[in-house]
Amino acid sequence: MRHLSKILTVTCVAIASFTWLTTTVQAEPVVHAQRVTNQTAQGGLAARSAGAFNGNNVNAAGNRRVLSDGDGNVNARANSAFTTANGSSGSTSKRFTRNADGTASGERNTTATNANTGVTYDGSTTYTKGEGVSRSGSCTDSSGNTVTCGSAR
Repeated sequence: MRHLSKILTVTCVAIASFTWLTTTVQAEPVVHAQRVTNQTAQGGLAARSAGAFNGNNVNAAGNRRVLSDGDGNVNARANSAFTTANGSSGSTSKRFTRNADGTASGERNTTATNANTGVTYDGSTTYTKGEGVSRSGSCTDSSGNTVTCGSAR
């Protein structure tokens, strides 16, 4: 379990550092970053990181959390979102669980809207160990009509 705790600590620190490093390459950005790692009362590890970037043409924010209970169960969650100067926006949320019995599952939900065309993409990916990956996605115009993804309308 100590090995898992060390891996989770390194992973969370790396994610938070990567988030901070990739957002600092813009000219004159405002960057906020935070990361915290704690040992839980059950002998597990709780780690979280958060970051935000405010630049001339884009604002973005994200957070991540990993929790292990000391018995081999691990839960991870991440959320991020962005908006651009022209009004385009997007967000994603991710969740992953691995249980001590070896079962595992995860999901990712993504939404993105192109302000120029009004087209919004909504997508979902799920994973269950032993069953595989399932994906779905669709696009709608600003009136809510289904359109072909990648089309202007």
